[in-house]
Amino acid sequence: MARRSKPALAALAETMGPPVSSTPWSSQFVAQTLEVLPVALGEDGLFWMKPVHADSLRVGLSSNSRPADVVLDLLKWYPLTPLVVHSTSWRHEEGRIILTYIAAVESPGELARDSLVALAVKRAELARGGAMSAPKSIGVEAVIEHALRHLAWLVRDDPAVASELGGWRAALAGFEPEPFRALV
Repeated sequence: MARRSKPALAALAETMGPPVSSTPWSSQFVAQTLEVLPVALGEDGLFWMKPVHADSLRVGLSSNSRPADVVLDLLKWYPLTPLVVHSTSWRHEEGRIILTYIAAVESPGELARDSLVALAVKRAELARGGAMSAPKSIGVEAVIEHALRHLAWLVRDDPAVASELGGWRAALAGFEPEPFRALV
């Protein structure tokens, strides 16, 4: 694999602008991470977007930040147009809390080169833990599955979400909402 040149990286940084989050990132002083899973409906079905360099889109979250506001700011930065943003889950990972939001967005025309990549949504098994313990590991695909089940539930139950995602009903129909499955 060829190494990237520094001028290309500098040009990319200039094109992308300043950091999305003003919270310095270091495991020593950020114990909260905001994960945003942008999902869109395209001609071939649902797809999600992630940075070219990471498993998911994450930023540091300071204790005085309002997570939903940070999500909306982050989406503007790429730029993606949100339809619905919803907090779907949290998990403990490598000494920090990961708060996850799914962001249903309008299908973007094109993504800026070297920023986000679009991946088809693939079905995944949910990560399952014990009655009083979390799963040992939770992959991003399981988080997306869980998040889309949330949206499938909300599109049936929440008038605001149903209004924004009415055109997504068929794409979400296969995602069985199971909010209380572990309790049954």
